[in-house]
Formats: sequence, C-alpha cells, structure tokens
Amino acid sequence: MIDDEVTILDQVKDITKKLPGTNLVLATTEVTDLFSLIDTKGAVNVVLLDINMPVANGFDIAQYIKDKSPSIKIIFMSANPDFALQGYKYYPEDFLIKPINLVRFKQTLERIQTTRTRRKKIGVKEQGRLRLVDTSLILYIERKGKKTLIHLDDQSVIVCSESLNRLEDMLKEELFYRTHQSYLVPIDKIETIEQDTFMKSYNVQLKNCQTIINLSRHKYSQLKLLMASYF
Repeated sequence: MIDDEVTILDQVKDITKKLPGTNLVLATTEVTDLFSLIDTKGAVNVVLLDINMPVANGFDIAQYIKDKSPSIKIIFMSANPDFALQGYKYYPEDFLIKPINLVRFKQTLERIQTTRTRRKKIGVKEQGRLRLVDTSLILYIERKGKKTLIHLDDQSVIVCSESLNRLEDMLKEELFYRTHQSYLVPIDKIETIEQDTFMKSYNVQLKNCQTIINLSRHKYSQLKLLMASYF
C-alpha cells in the first residue's frame, strides 16, 4: 500500500495482521518503492492506493499498474468521496473514504480472497439443453424479441429463452444492473456513462465493447449511487 500519512499506514498494518491469509508486503510513502514491487512479477496481488499524493497522483499510479500488471487488484482511498466515479475507470475493488472504516476494509479484503478461489456459474436454457455460464465472462445481456442474447467477453453469443427478469434475479448478487428494459450489464465492466442530449437519456460504454448500451434517464441516479457505494 502507499499513502503519505504514516498514521494510515500504521492502521492498515494493524488490521492486516489480524486477517488470515493476508500478508502486507509493503507499506510506504515512496512511489518508487511501490513501482519496484509491481515490476517484480507475482510479488503483489492487491494495492491500496491513496489518491492525493504529493509526488504522484493515485490515478496515475493505477494506470501504471493496469499497464504493467492488469491482474493486480486496486483499492482506492481518499478523504474526498467525489473521486469515486473518477476512479471507476480503473476498475477498483473498492473506494474507501478516510478515515478508513476498518470493518469495510476487512470485508473488501475477504471478498477479494473469496472471489480469487470461486467462480459462480448460472444455468440457462439453450436450444433444449442446460448451458452453464461463467458470470465473470458475461459482457452484457440483451433482450431481442422473444430471445435473450448473452454476450461474452470473447465476442461469442449465447441465445437462450430466459427472460431478463429471470436473469436479473439470478445475477442480483453478482452486481449486474438493469440499465434499460432491454439490457442487463455487470457494473464492473462499465467504462463511461455519457448523456445523450438528443434522446434525453444516457449511454453506457463497456470495456472492450463496441455496442452502446442505453441507460434510462430515471435509472442514472440509482446506478451512480450503486457504483459509488460499491467502488
């Protein structure tokens, strides 16, 4: 982890000592120390980043991490909650508001440990058979006519007969959001949300996806709150 406040570093040291399976390999105020660790393959799984740093901005550090080792998980922290949506483009595991809520920090680390060892699958009806789908591979889900299309990260599509209401219920614990009557998306793959002044609504852009997902105007505030509370 990196922070320019020694008291925060000490807080994190204390809580990680009490977490089984958690090893704090670096707590520093120096950006160069963190970069050296990141450059060592396999040396770190999670980085806790302060956003307001005197030498390097936390978002710049996050970009470096994503470029060098995209598998490393990022947790942001800041005294300013307005940074939450700005930091969302780096796909953080959480956004902690200072002073850090140690219970929430503990829960976030435990969730990361759990998801590292668990992949959830759902079963959908596809052409008379049951198809198991890894939820982490779903890019977005779309309803077209009487069919539901499950678009995957590898650009393949599963055509099934499940309704969006049914899938929304199945995926409610996996942080999928119903942006529109025809779309269901995983919020951790949202890259940008832009206002569509012509349609008086919003458009959602997903990571590595060319399709523009519609976001109903009345759902914008709800999605914004959901993203801020989780990340």
